[in-house]
Amino acid sequence: MKSRMLKLLVAVLLFAVHFGIAGAERPVPREALAARLAEGPDVIAIMHFGLNTYTDKEWGYGDEDPALFNPDKFDAARIASECKAGGIVLVAKHHDGFCLWPTKTTPYNISKSPFRGGKGDLVREMAEACREAGLKFGVYVSPWDRNNADYGTERYVEIYHEQLRELACGDYGEIFEAWFDGANGGGGFYGGAKETRTIGRDYYRFGELFAMIRELQPGVTIFAEDDASDFRYPGNERGMLAPDSRATVVACGGLENRKFLNPEYPRYKNKGKADGEFFRVCEADFPLRKSWFYHERDRGTVKNAAYLAKIYCGTVGNGGTMNIGIAPRKDGTLDAEDVRSLRGFKAMRDALFAKEAAEGEPFNVVVLREDLANGEQVDGWRILAGGREILSGEAIGARRIRLLVKPVAANDVQLEITRDGGNVLPVAMQLYFADPALVAAIRGANADSGETDTAKWMEGKEKEK
Repeated sequence: MKSRMLKLLVAVLLFAVHFGIAGAERPVPREALAARLAEGPDVIAIMHFGLNTYTDKEWGYGDEDPALFNPDKFDAARIASECKAGGIVLVAKHHDGFCLWPTKTTPYNISKSPFRGGKGDLVREMAEACREAGLKFGVYVSPWDRNNADYGTERYVEIYHEQLRELACGDYGEIFEAWFDGANGGGGFYGGAKETRTIGRDYYRFGELFAMIRELQPGVTIFAEDDASDFRYPGNERGMLAPDSRATVVACGGLENRKFLNPEYPRYKNKGKADGEFFRVCEADFPLRKSWFYHERDRGTVKNAAYLAKIYCGTVGNGGTMNIGIAPRKDGTLDAEDVRSLRGFKAMRDALFAKEAAEGEPFNVVVLREDLANGEQVDGWRILAGGREILSGEAIGARRIRLLVKPVAANDVQLEITRDGGNVLPVAMQLYFADPALVAAIRGANADSGETDTAKWMEGKEKEK
């Protein structure tokens, strides 16, 4: 493998010298994001659990009774062990305003519920369980609050900042990701006003808020529709990134009335742009089921393990991160159907990268990684095996993963960088051999394929039709 890697690095540097030109500097990841991209996690979960679970809603109005929240079988350690991801972002407050920790900022919180006799703190339980399980822990606190009477005024902004301060101050340990979305303003209970409220540009003062969170949590990464964030929304909740999606992207300018202030941004928010001004990685978030919160009506809509593996190759394998929405039931446990899918996905993911191919051995999985110290510099690449091109593309960035239709065996496998930004650094390439039946199951999976292919592969019956 060492001789192959040496050939690879020489080829990359020669092509960079020959074709590269001294160009403008490209944006680089923030220090915390650079560490995250290098060390992981690249697969995380976002957990929706709250009053909506009990009212069978996706967006609560803000007038729901906290007494409804009573998960009598909730076990944070069990959920952490079943998640099979590198970290969990907990929805600590959704749009209904109900807080899953005993915050001092509003009485509309978990202390008003029967959970743990009114003395519970679900955020703390999840944070501690994640640490015990070796997982990262993050939080989502909805900016929109349909319960709070002060929403739409400056007073609420102070309340909202204080809520993030409570969670990020260190009492809950390390926060690896702070998550924000664009669902802001509209109808709500608002302390009994029952009206529609709109907000203006930069109402939440995100610049100030992000600075505070980063000061309190130096290792944090931020997901938001904001140029100052580390991760960006790819424009869909299906786990779909363009094959050549890149982190470098044009300015979005922020949101106003649910529209980007830079009208050009929607064209680039999924794929990115080589000469963009900001380094913001796509984080592809999608629910494991049809909805974000648990609903009995969604039974049978769980994405199967093979399809999750396919999404993994299309998100992490296209330079992004993967964020799976998990949702406990009313009793506080994950459905067995969900757990089975997550376990199967973990097994498939491990199996794809279990056997690294030595020189001359067959391979059907290719992984590329770019040194990002100068930002994303690769704009074109191809892989030759025995002098024949077997793969090509534009971006590499944090990672490209490609599954081959058939295994390839060659003594001379080389990566060539055909276009770059002028400051390209070495690119690492790893080749693996995975069970061809597994690769075929992943490549052919779809959201409606059920567990048939997965079950056959897991049980060693992949030849059955």
